[in-house]
Amino acid sequence: MDCVVTPLKTLMGFSVHLNVQFKFYNLPYTNIVAKNLVNFLYTPFLLRTVGQANYGLFQMTNSVMISLTLLSMGFSSAYVKFYVSYKVKKDEKNIKKLNALYMLVFSGISIISLLIGFIIILNANGLFGRTLSKNQLELAKNLMIIMVFDVALAFISSVFDSNITVNEHFIFQQSRQLMQTFLVPIICIPMILGGIGVLSIEITQIMVTILFFLINVNYCIRKLNMRFDFSELPIQLLKDVALFSFFIFLNQIVDLINNNVPNFILGVFQGAKMVATFAIAVQIKNMFFMLSTSLSSIFIPKINKLVNQGKSKKALTNFMIKVGRMQMSVLFFVLGGFIVVGKYFVLLWAGRDNMEAYFLIIIMVLPAVIPLSQNVGIEIQRAMNMHVFRSIVYIFFALVNIIVTVFGSIKWGVFGASLGYVISILGANGVLMNWYYYKRMKLDMIRYWKETLKVSVPFVVITTIMLLGQLVVPISSIMLFLLFGVLYVVGYITVYLFFSANSYEKGLLHSFFKIW
Repeated sequence: MDCVVTPLKTLMGFSVHLNVQFKFYNLPYTNIVAKNLVNFLYTPFLLRTVGQANYGLFQMTNSVMISLTLLSMGFSSAYVKFYVSYKVKKDEKNIKKLNALYMLVFSGISIISLLIGFIIILNANGLFGRTLSKNQLELAKNLMIIMVFDVALAFISSVFDSNITVNEHFIFQQSRQLMQTFLVPIICIPMILGGIGVLSIEITQIMVTILFFLINVNYCIRKLNMRFDFSELPIQLLKDVALFSFFIFLNQIVDLINNNVPNFILGVFQGAKMVATFAIAVQIKNMFFMLSTSLSSIFIPKINKLVNQGKSKKALTNFMIKVGRMQMSVLFFVLGGFIVVGKYFVLLWAGRDNMEAYFLIIIMVLPAVIPLSQNVGIEIQRAMNMHVFRSIVYIFFALVNIIVTVFGSIKWGVFGASLGYVISILGANGVLMNWYYYKRMKLDMIRYWKETLKVSVPFVVITTIMLLGQLVVPISSIMLFLLFGVLYVVGYITVYLFFSANSYEKGLLHSFFKIW
């Protein structure tokens, strides 16, 4: 990891440094490209084979079962902080006790998730009986039974996932995720064609979860020498972990509300078909989240080391700017491309019945660029143990989101369901969190925004030109779709290099073209 963040002084060394950095940063993005390429082919197949209503039913029940992930209560994030603090002190004894504590905690959470999951299943008639038929209710119950076992196993697996992350074995982690990306459709598609239907999706998922759970355990025990000491577990450690995790748990509630509650609310008030359209929009929106978090997650151990080593606020601000510019550049590049050619893409990909997804995606993603380019700031907060304010703010706006989403869904359907999300993002992230970074954490957010907003120039300029061009020549064929796409990419990169990119970013791009 040090080779990624430590500049080399000689010209030859600097070149090597950039090549190593590019290869390192490229891992998560390669995974994202593969994952979304598979999804873009996989989702239309699901829509056409299992049907829009059944696909919406799957998304709706998945939104309910995924709420069980709240039971982790932020413990996974706390693991990194405490592990790094012990590692800096070379305290192997407490690392073993920390591993043991987490195994006990997540095993307990896994059992609780099974109990709560089956209570939800037993009350499925009361939850969905108003909008689902008898056959749909039976299918929903079967889906949720498989989902609850999948979630329970994922809790135990997260102990080993966290250990891989904190030891910075990202190549293994990303390679494993890449295997999972291709394995899911390879298993699922023959099952669907064989007549099993929408149940194939969840049967496949639990099979893959079991496989990679075993792979994770083997890797941690054999390669990372992960060990557990269950004797005389310190109560104070549990208290410290629980206190730190509680406020991260509140953040997870907010994430769950933002990403899953609208599906559930639409299912209650509008039915499964409208959920399918909204789920398609959320799926593409989540791609932007992956573009951001896949990069920032790599730096979690590094950020904790910087804070534990007492680095200055200027150094932390510089790090936040460096990563924030890269994240914002990628986000604006992809978002601009979607704005330019996305309408025709949605038509080809999801069909005319789901065209509203195009506008939903733009409405939800544009304000989300603010928090998605500041994910490093969240990790700095946690490392400094200053994440309480964020949790309180997010909980307040989560309640606002629920209220607005309920009334919006009833009155305006899918667009109303997105309104609460947009309000919460702008209020919590756009205003209050930036104030907190600046006033309380003493990070130089004025300099942050001066530096990062420079990368928005190609997004504004090229996207506007391309949209004006479509007033004359609308995209109505594959050839025009590809032509506008190529012109956008060439125009964006040109403007970016001449008006936005700094020498460091130009070096990364130079490495890219040199490698390929």
